Parts: sequence; structure tokens; C-alpha cells
Amino acid sequence: MILRDNEMAVLIRALRGRRLDRRDVLRGAALGLAGGAVTGSGLATGQPAVAASRQEGTPAAEPIGAITWALESDPVNLIPFGGVSSSNMWGKELMYDSLLQWDRDLAIQPALAESYEAAEDATSYTFNLRRGVSFHDGQEMTARDVKYSLDLALAPPPPGIEIAFLANVAGVEIVDDYTVTVTMSKPDPSFPGTLAWARYTPIVPEGIADRINLLSEGIGTGPYQLVEFVPNSRVVYTAYDAYWAPGVPCVQDITFSVLPDEQSRVAALRSGEIDGGTFTADVVTTLEGDESLTVLEGLFAAPRVIQFNTTEDVPWRDVRVRQAINLAIDRQEIIDNVYGGRAQLSGPIPPGYGDWPLPADQLAEFYTPDVERAQALMAEAGLADGFAVTLQAIAAPREFTQIAEIVRERLRPLNIEVTVEPLEIGSFASNIGDGSFQWASTGRGMRGDPSGFVVDFRTGTTLNETWFGDGWANEELNTLYDEALATADPAVRLEAYRRIQEIILEEAANLYTVQPYKFQVVGPRLEGMYVSYTDFNPGLRTACVVEG
Repeated sequence: MILRDNEMAVLIRALRGRRLDRRDVLRGAALGLAGGAVTGSGLATGQPAVAASRQEGTPAAEPIGAITWALESDPVNLIPFGGVSSSNMWGKELMYDSLLQWDRDLAIQPALAESYEAAEDATSYTFNLRRGVSFHDGQEMTARDVKYSLDLALAPPPPGIEIAFLANVAGVEIVDDYTVTVTMSKPDPSFPGTLAWARYTPIVPEGIADRINLLSEGIGTGPYQLVEFVPNSRVVYTAYDAYWAPGVPCVQDITFSVLPDEQSRVAALRSGEIDGGTFTADVVTTLEGDESLTVLEGLFAAPRVIQFNTTEDVPWRDVRVRQAINLAIDRQEIIDNVYGGRAQLSGPIPPGYGDWPLPADQLAEFYTPDVERAQALMAEAGLADGFAVTLQAIAAPREFTQIAEIVRERLRPLNIEVTVEPLEIGSFASNIGDGSFQWASTGRGMRGDPSGFVVDFRTGTTLNETWFGDGWANEELNTLYDEALATADPAVRLEAYRRIQEIILEEAANLYTVQPYKFQVVGPRLEGMYVSYTDFNPGLRTACVVEG
């Protein structure tokens, strides 16, 4: 059976109390449900609520049972701050909380902060902390821990890297034991969304970096505490019995099993060795007829992109070369051959991210293939004979390498000789972080605010210098970016971010391609899981297990 994300939203309460059966699906159909993108209020052009009711906890008296969830990529490490790979978040997300959180519809909700007050000009935020929250070592969380954590987030210990999304944080002040004020260097309405995203802002005990090895250990306030991390094998968690949210967690023990090979994940799912995992569209078609399995489907935020490095004197510094590359690529071929038709065209801000993405018909105009025009542009640039380039790609999951191979073949008529170099995620992430690549086949991931999808194109930001150097810049984009970040007016911001995306596509600063749908398949024991637009697995925090 297949459940799309908005169908899951209606059925979630039923799932938490009993086993899913086909009557649930029919009940959803009777309500007129249809598949579609996630469009939560947290991503609307208006301001999200400053204080809202806490997410519902699972109505379980005590956590029970154990599940195993497959990860398609190794976390490599569990560093809380500055990790650049999504798999890092997959490995650590259960043990940490941030000050704020998204609900499943991406509306901002309280977490470790019960509420907050924002200055009218978005230059400061004061957070009122939840009292009585304890870390996994029994220590109570106070403002000292919050300041310590945010200070580390600004300057992460290696191998973490500085994150542009926090660049406007000027300082963190302790007001009292349960109140913290964060001051911004300039107006920044994106800060609450960055906290709710939680990827780079977990709260840890003061001094933790001097007490444990953050590569493989961790202490947080999350619903699960870490038992062990074995790289390239597993991450093991057990329920934290003093978690602050009533009714959470529902499952006693969760193990993440690292299984990069998809057929190994299929075999493990069918045998009951794992209770769920992420699968490609092609494999899902082979699982849909299995009555014991439930297929979950939804959009998520990870636009696929060929990233260009222009820090050196390379041919693709010339805008005509990048435009030629764009015109040579047939994105429909990627949709059909890599994702089995289950993907959409994507610009810098992916479809499903509220009102912010460019419309599909506008993307189609930018992306219409024209090889003759591409060849003419190469000739105008004096590069009719082409050049050689190495295109690094994430090796597992294989889709990134498949996209790279399609790009390689499509660029042959331009005499561009592309060598595809698949890399395991640790090496790939390291190269991306320090700019050690020419081209890279990757995905950009979720962001806490629309500015996050385009910040790296703003001259002078951290990764802009690492990836672009002085090889590409656009002053109109810089001005628009600064103006959009300085206002909370939704109409002004929307117009600015739409135009910023157009500039990026017009100049082909990077080569955006598609946004696939995400498919997760769960066995009969796991209830309440859903495909999250964040590309993380927050559903495991509240999912339940049915024994027998």
C-alpha cells in the first residue's frame, strides 16, 4: 500500500494507537485526500507564530519494543555542530533538541524554549527556557548550556565547519538561569527557522567538548540517549526515561543499521531484520504488492545540483560555458531514467517549500535543451574544442552518480570530457567543505529559511569564498539578498527570493536539475512513521511499535 504525506497527516492519530489496515486508507480517500507537496505554515510567506502549542506526544504509558531502521549512508561521525552531510543528522537527530522545532507541517513550535520574543527589527531574540529539562547525564539544562552550545555552533570544533546560516549572530547573553538573549549583527528574520531546523543548533551540556569525544559520543536532551556508534555499522539508542515531552518516546530501543547497498536493505526488510528504510522509486515498484509492507511517499527538500567550483582559472568561469552546459542537459532524462518519473524540476528553492520556489512552467523555460545553441555558446567562448573536468559524485545512494553519468554523456557534443569520480560520503563531504573539487553531483538539503537556499551565492559568505572565490559574483543578487534579510515583510522577501533564483538560473552559477520524491517503506511492526520534508527522520521520535 502507498500513503502520501498528507494522507499520513490525517491518519497519524489512528496509527499511534493501533495497526494500520486498508480501512484507514479508505477512510482517508473518503475525506477527499490527494497527493501533494508539504506546505506548512512555517514556510508560508507570513511570519510563523512566536509561541504555539507543543507537539502532541504519543499516548504511550511507557516505551516498549525495539526497531531497526536502515540508513543508506554512514553518518561518518556524530558531531553536533558544523556537520555538512545529511547522514550526520540522520545519525544524531534522536539525541538532541534545539530551542525551537518544526511540527510535521513545518510550523515553528516551542522545544527547549517555551517561548521567545523577537525585536521588531529582528536584531535580537530573547528565549524563555523550559524548566526542569535534564540532559542524558542527569544535569539540568540552564542558560549557561544554551550559551555554550550556540557559541560552539558559531565556531565548531573540527571537523565541523562554520555555517553561513548563523553568520549574523553577534553574541549570546545570559539574562538569568532560564533566559537567553541572542543579538544579531544585522536584522535577520531567518533565525527562528534556523533554530527549528535543528541541524546546526543542538543544545549540549556546558563543557561537553572537553569531556567526551564528540566524533563518536554525545549527550543531549533528546528522546533517546546514545548507547554506541560503530562507524559503517550501526548507531544504537535507548529511550531516555526523563524526556521532557509527555508520551515521547514510544519505542524503547532504536538501532540505525548502515546498509548502503539497496538490495541488502530490501532483503533485510523482507526478512524482518530491519523495520524500515529509504528506497528508490524503481525498487519501490517491486515492493508495492507486498501486503505486509507500507510505502510512504512525499516530497522533501534536497534539490539535486551539479555544483561548480570557480576559485581557480577554469573554463566555466565564463558565463557562456555554464549556459551552454545548462542547455545541453535534458532534465527529463534524469526524471525518467534515475527516478522512474517520480521527480519534479527544481530551482535553488525546491518545490514544496511554501510559496518560495519558482513556478514549474518558468523552470521549464530555463531548462529546455538546445544543443545547437549550446555549441554556439562554446564557440563564442573560444572553447569549441571543449575541455576536461572531473565530476565528483556521492557514491551511495547511487542516484548522484547516475545523474553525473547522464551529464557526462550529454556534454559529449560540446567536447567536454567529464570523468565521473564516485566517492564515499565522508570523503565527498570533506571535499565539499574545503572546496577540493571541480564539479560535484550533490543535493543541497533542507534550510530553515528561504535565504538558506541561496546564501552561498552571496559574495563574502563563508562557503561562497570556498566555492566561488572571485570567479563568480552578481551585485544585483547581493543587494537583493541583503534587502530580503533585512525585512520581515513577506511580499518584499518573496519578490526578492524569486528574482535571486532567476539570476542563479540565468547565469547558471550552479546547475540545478530535479527534486525527487522520497520513498520510505516500513514493515508491519512500525506505526506512525512519515516522510519528512526535512529529509531527516523526525517521525522516529514519536513512532510506535506493535508486537505480536
